[in-house]
This record gives sequence, structure tokens and C-alpha cells, in this order.
Amino acid sequence: MTMTCTIRTGLIACGLASLVAAYGLRAREARAQRARTEPPWEYKVGVLSYNPGERVTDEQRRAFYERTINDHAREGWELVGSLLNRDTVQTVGGAVTVRDSISFVAYRRPRK
Repeated sequence: MTMTCTIRTGLIACGLASLVAAYGLRAREARAQRARTEPPWEYKVGVLSYNPGERVTDEQRRAFYERTINDHAREGWELVGSLLNRDTVQTVGGAVTVRDSISFVAYRRPRK
């Protein structure tokens, strides 16, 4: 009789353990998600160009770029970085070479 009692107790314990495991593995109840909020930043793309054929010194060009970045900063835009740099070289008639560099830069500011 003790053997039967031990087997019965073992079967009951295994059954209860299976029920507990099955309960723990069941799919969770779906809950409503929070409404999506807008991203905290808004972005803007600016263009900085460079043409060595222009009659502008490096100091004048630096001052122009600095003024452009500071103008955007006054409006609340922060320079994030460069997105794309494009260099174009064209030769006209085999003698005249025209170079042009354009940089697309990203600005961001907190959304209002």
C-alpha cells in the first residue's frame, strides 16, 4: 500500500507541476499601448558649397560658413553633422578644369 501511495503522490505532484508550467507558458494578455508621441527633435538639411574658382580667401569662406551655422543656431538649430559630400570635377575643352564641392549638413532642434 505504501508503494501505491508513493506512486499516486508522485503522479499528483507531476500533474500539479505540469499545470503550473502550462500556466506560466501561456500567452500574456494583450494590453493597450501608449499612444505614439512625436520624436523629440525636428531636423533640417542645409547646404554648404565650395568652388575653388571663386575669388574668395579661405578666411572669407570660413567666416561665411561660421556665420551660416551661427544664424541657424540663433533660430535654435544645432549642427548634427555631414550627411553627404559631393565633389564634381569637369574638364571643358581639355584645358579648363572646374571643381565644385557641396556638403549637405543636418541640423536639429527640440520640437516645440
